[in-house]
Order: sequence, then C-alpha cells, then structure tokens
Amino acid sequence: MTTNEPILFDQVQIGRGLLPLAQHGYVVVEQGVLRLLGSNRQLIDHAPLAAITVAPVRFTRGQAVALTINGTKYNVSPGWGAHVGSLILPGDTRQVKTAAAYLVRLVEAARRQGAPSPGW
Repeated sequence: MTTNEPILFDQVQIGRGLLPLAQHGYVVVEQGVLRLLGSNRQLIDHAPLAAITVAPVRFTRGQAVALTINGTKYNVSPGWGAHVGSLILPGDTRQVKTAAAYLVRLVEAARRQGAPSPGW
C-alpha cells in the first residue's frame, strides 16, 4: 500500500480528547509522513507513518480513528466534517467508515514495513 502521490483526506474532524481542534481539517500523507492540518490548513502535528500508532475508536462503529503522533493522542474522523449540521440517515456514513479504514491500513502497513521516511 505504497504510493508516490500525496493522499488527502478532507473534511476531517480532528480532536484531542474532548477538545475539538478542527471541524473541517485535513490529513495529508506524503512521502511517508502524515500531517494533521486544521480547518485553515495550519499544521497541528506530523510524523513519519512508521512512528504513528493507530486504532479504530470502537464506540464510533468505525467512523473515527485514534492516532498517537509524537506522544499526543488525536481522534480523527475523515469525511465526517461534511456531515456537520445535516440530517444523517442510517447508512449515510459509509464514506466515513471507508476513509477511516483506509487510514488505519496506511499507518499499519507503514509500521509493519518500518521504513524510514525520506528527509525526516
């Protein structure tokens, strides 16, 4: 699961515990480095994929992911920001679950490979 093209998750809700950091943030994966960006694209945190721990947040039914970056635990929900303020019907969150699962697979694959990131 490697790619040379940047991977962008947009409309990401990013929080630290109960503290919301971005309602419409971004997760960018490029050259083996994951970056969390706020709603106005300011850098929140970043690290090589292989240095990040990841786990699905169970009580969210696959819609949120816990990322530990540089010792700080973040909760991210890729695509969830697009649903803020709208009525969500059962089954409407399929894209969010798919994006969250893909993010988990990206980080886990990098951790298994243990490959250092270029330029880090």
